[in-house]
Amino acid sequence: MNASQKKPGLDLFSSETCLNQSRQEIDKIDTELIKIIAQRMEIVKKIGEHKRKHKLETLQPNRWQTILDSRQKIAEELDLPSDLVLDIFEVIHQMAIQTQSK
Repeated sequence: MNASQKKPGLDLFSSETCLNQSRQEIDKIDTELIKIIAQRMEIVKKIGEHKRKHKLETLQPNRWQTILDSRQKIAEELDLPSDLVLDIFEVIHQMAIQTQSK
């Protein structure tokens, strides 16, 4: 049976199965991302405690710039839009500052 003789229902089923498998993979990755962010926030809490104990400023601009530069470089190496990665880390950083300020 050549491509023009395939039954339309089979292609749709195959396509739907592939789509569902891909969505399941994304769901699994998203769960892992959330777990990793939670781990990161636990470390952020420890850093915040250390900074309070030693009367250090919450925001340390040099460290933040180092983070931005290194994450942007990683994004470029992985062929990801650096703006996307920078936006993600901006949100993560804002949450880290809030967490450390508590």
